[in-house]
Amino acid sequence: MIYLALALAVIALIAAASSWLVYRRLRDRVTALLGGGDAGSLESTLTAHLKRVSAVDHRLATLSDEYSRLAAMTSLASQKISLVRFNPFGDTGGDQSFSLAVLDAHDSGYVLTSIHGREGTRVYVKPVDLGKSKYTLSVEEQQALTQAAKRVPPVTKET
Repeated sequence: MIYLALALAVIALIAAASSWLVYRRLRDRVTALLGGGDAGSLESTLTAHLKRVSAVDHRLATLSDEYSRLAAMTSLASQKISLVRFNPFGDTGGDQSFSLAVLDAHDSGYVLTSIHGREGTRVYVKPVDLGKSKYTLSVEEQQALTQAAKRVPPVTKET
């Protein structure tokens, strides 16, 4: 009979220790949830958390608007460039003449051509709108324009 009482006492002691460990873990979790405060501060903790979430949401909306504005501006920046060097005259040495095409993401921009000869250098600029110029392009200008248009602009992700 004494052994039975002793066994029940040991089992009760183990159950009490186990319950105490479970209580301690639960208390630590509640304390972490409340930010170190007591149960009375649960409302203030949730209120502070909701304010932070609202501030982050507002900041995200602001950043999204700014991103859209910058993406629109970037699409108009010079992004695709190509240079073609050539020799327009047989009596001059080297490929000192060139055509330079500078385009934005919409294939609009200009073609700059410099023709170098013995008597001097002439520079021409022809506007390009959506990949076409209203002026007749030379073979070299068209080649520069075609090469520039084939270039891939930097990727921007729309969200």
